Amino acid sequence: MAQGDRYPFLMSGVLEAWDWFDNGLQNLVKAGGFRPLNKSQSMMVLYISAGVRRPIEIARKMRLSRQAIRHIANQLMKMEIVVGSDDPTDGRSMILSFTAKSNDIRTFAQHAILDLEDVLRARLGANNYRNLRSVLELEWGPTVKVADDLPLTSRIGTDLRTRQPKAAAKAKKRKKRSN
Repeated sequence: MAQGDRYPFLMSGVLEAWDWFDNGLQNLVKAGGFRPLNKSQSMMVLYISAGVRRPIEIARKMRLSRQAIRHIANQLMKMEIVVGSDDPTDGRSMILSFTAKSNDIRTFAQHAILDLEDVLRARLGANNYRNLRSVLELEWGPTVKVADDLPLTSRIGTDLRTRQPKAAAKAKKRKKRSN
């Protein structure tokens, strides 16, 4: 198979890698006698582990509604993995943190992740593993949000630049009609 045949887009490979890790992690968690998490719960736990503790920030990162995040957080609270406390800087918000009862599963999961990394290193080879890790640790820059964030020679940049004024005009007309 030629390079690029398996995944026509890099994003497909990145998602497959996430699935490989998360499925392996949940299988090991279950084998360890713990209740496995679904993908949304797992992702939220990873964000909290990385220091993203406000539900609104997690919602932005996961591109989910605040209601969906509240639902996931409530599931994790019911499982006694996280607890919510008032945000001292914003009385309308909360801060999520891990409970003492979650220490065993979190320690087990950390060891499982390290073991999965060892498996990946053995399968890919030490050099490929180091290269993958190096690329993932690079700063990718801010997320592309608008056509102007793309190079002028991009495949869709010109198309988007011509569509955006049209889309803005249509939205303005819709708003006018609804008033």
